[in-house]
Amino acid sequence: MKIILFLSLFVTSSISQTAEWIYYNKVTSVTEMFGSPDTISAYRIKPDGTENELIMENNQIADVSEDGLKILLHNMYDTNSLISLIDLESMDTLTVDNGGSNPRFTYDENEIVYFKNMNNNYGGDHIYKYSFIDSSETLIADSVAGLGVTISPDKQKLVFFQTNQDSMDAVIADIHSGQTSTLVTVIDMSNPYFPIFHCYWGPDDYIYLNLPDNNDISQLFRIHSSNGDASLIQLTEQNEHCMLLESNDIHLEKLAFAILDTVREYWLYDIESNETSYLGSIDSSFWPIHQTWSTDNSKMAIGEIWATGIYTPGPINIFDTVTDSFTTLANSTWPPCFWVGETGEQVSIIDETLPITYNLYNAYPNPFNPATTIPYELLINGYVNITIYDMLGREVKTLVNQAQDAGYQSVVWNATNDYGKPVSAGIYLYQIQAGEYITTKKMVLLK
Repeated sequence: MKIILFLSLFVTSSISQTAEWIYYNKVTSVTEMFGSPDTISAYRIKPDGTENELIMENNQIADVSEDGLKILLHNMYDTNSLISLIDLESMDTLTVDNGGSNPRFTYDENEIVYFKNMNNNYGGDHIYKYSFIDSSETLIADSVAGLGVTISPDKQKLVFFQTNQDSMDAVIADIHSGQTSTLVTVIDMSNPYFPIFHCYWGPDDYIYLNLPDNNDISQLFRIHSSNGDASLIQLTEQNEHCMLLESNDIHLEKLAFAILDTVREYWLYDIESNETSYLGSIDSSFWPIHQTWSTDNSKMAIGEIWATGIYTPGPINIFDTVTDSFTTLANSTWPPCFWVGETGEQVSIIDETLPITYNLYNAYPNPFNPATTIPYELLINGYVNITIYDMLGREVKTLVNQAQDAGYQSVVWNATNDYGKPVSAGIYLYQIQAGEYITTKKMVLLK
C-alpha cells in the first residue's frame, strides 16, 4: 500500500532569490614573447560590469552547476592537475589530485567526468567518472581524441570522439552504466587534414557537429543521438569560414555561429525551425570560441581569443538581442564562460500570493541524511503527483498523489520506500507532474 503525505493548504516554504553572474577565466600573466597565457585565474562578474570578483587564483573555471551553487576548477599549474569542487554558499572545497583535465558535471553535482592522457599523444586520452562522495574513479572509455566531451541535456550521457586505425568515430556513453556505442564515423583518417570539432547536444535529441571538409569549408552536421542518422545543414550560401560556437549550456534552442572574416558576422541557427538569422558584426581580429546565454535568452556572452598563429587572451562581448548591439564586458579572458542565475539567501515567505508559473525547486539539504524537503509551486488548482525514483528508473516512493490548491507547497522525504523501509545511500530522482508540467531533479542520500 502506498503512503501518501497530505500537505497543509497554508504552508511556509523557502524559495531562492537569484542574481545573475558571468563566470569566466581571466589571464593574469602572459609571456611577452609568445603571447600565451602563463597564469589564468577564476573570476565572476555581474552582466552590467558593476561587480568583478576573484574566486581563486591559478585555477580555471571548467564548469558551473545548473543552479549556480557549485563550480568546478582546474589547476593546470599543479603537478598532478588538481581539480576542485567548490560550494559557493559554504565555500567548502573538495579536491581530486589525479592528473585529470577538462572536468564536467554529470547528472549528480557531486560527480564529474574528466580526461586523462595516458600516453601523451593524440587519441591517447581516457575518460573517467569520479565521485566526490566516495572518492571512486571509474573508466568510461579509452583511445579518446582529446577534443572535449559533450554532455546530453539530461546529463545522463555524453558524446566523445574515439580514434581507430583509419577513422574517428562519434561514440555515445551512458554515464551511469558505462555502456558505449558507436554513433557514426565522422572522419576518414586517411584525409590529409586535421579537423576542428565544435559539438553541441541539443534538446531535440540531435547532436550538432561542426567540422571542415577537405577544402577547409565549415560544415554543420545534424546527427541523431540514438540511431546516428546524419544530415548536412546549410548555414550560409557556401558555409565558408563558418564556425559553430561551443557552449556548456544544456537547453539552447538557438545556436550561435560566426562567419570568420575581417569583420566577424554573428548568426543564429534555430533548431526547431531550421532557419538562420543575422545578429550583427564586430570589426575584430579575435576568434569567437564560446557562447553562453542569459537566463531569459535576451543576451549572449561570447568568449573570444586571438588565434592568428598564437592563441592570446581576448574579450567577452555581450550581444543584446533587444537593442541589437554589442558591448565589451571584460578583457584578457580565456574561454569558456558561463552565464548563470546564482541562488542567494533563502527567503521565507507565507503563501499569501499565487505563483505565476509552475516550479520544482532544489531539495534541501542536498546531499541529505536522514530527510530532505522538496519545495514546489502550483500555478492552478489540480491533481499533483510527486514520486521518487532510483537511477534505474524504478519507483521508490510516492510522496504526493492528490488534488492540491494553487500556491507554494513543500513535501518531506525521510529516505524510506512505499513500505516504510529505509532505502540505501545513493542518487535518487524526484519528479513532479501537475497537468502538463513535468520536471525531474536529483538528490543524494548519504549514510
